[in-house]
Amino acid sequence: MSEEKYSMWFAKRRESTVMDGAREHILKIVDTCEELDNAVSAIVAGDNDKARQAIARLYADEKAADNIEMRLNEDLAIGDLPSKEREDFMHLIKRMDHIADWSKSAARNMEVIIEAEIDVPEKIWKYYRVLASRVLDAAKEVKLCIEFIGDDEEQSMVHQRNVQRIEHEIDDLYFKVKKDLMLSMTLDPRVMFVMRDIIHAMENAADNCKDSVDLMHIILTANK
Repeated sequence: MSEEKYSMWFAKRRESTVMDGAREHILKIVDTCEELDNAVSAIVAGDNDKARQAIARLYADEKAADNIEMRLNEDLAIGDLPSKEREDFMHLIKRMDHIADWSKSAARNMEVIIEAEIDVPEKIWKYYRVLASRVLDAAKEVKLCIEFIGDDEEQSMVHQRNVQRIEHEIDDLYFKVKKDLMLSMTLDPRVMFVMRDIIHAMENAADNCKDSVDLMHIILTANK
């Protein structure tokens, strides 16, 4: 399907409902990433109660994103889009949902650290705060990509490139933090595994931001 036909498809009544749902979906995903950022910031500030509250909100946002995903799949199943394009769009929705899934995984491991009252060096948490902030930035750029689909494809591509740039930055920081973490002599090895899982989850969230915008590009241009 050509880019022009996709733009026409987005304008149809039923598929516009699907696009409204996709925008609702990415908003909840951004909310999930924002609460992850809030949780890490609270830990850096020494406020574990505030971190717990942010994590609880994150769980609620991730569940809401899951519910929207299920509804979108149902809408797509009865829509007019040809089967191949419908399948591509379902893959896109799933890929976006993985952003929230990995944010939740990071939060679960953070909760373990908080509940066990484990003292992790502030330097490490500050690195994690930067990572969480950049994941949030990437998710916001995915949201902007979706907002411009079918309206301003050039602007959508600008935000796609922003996601790719941020994902590369996160990759570089991920390996730096991982190296510092593995060289730390102050943490129990079991704690290091949990902390490693947190940054791994954040890095995967960023990867899925990039995968999402890559899929948008494929959907719009594969048959142009």
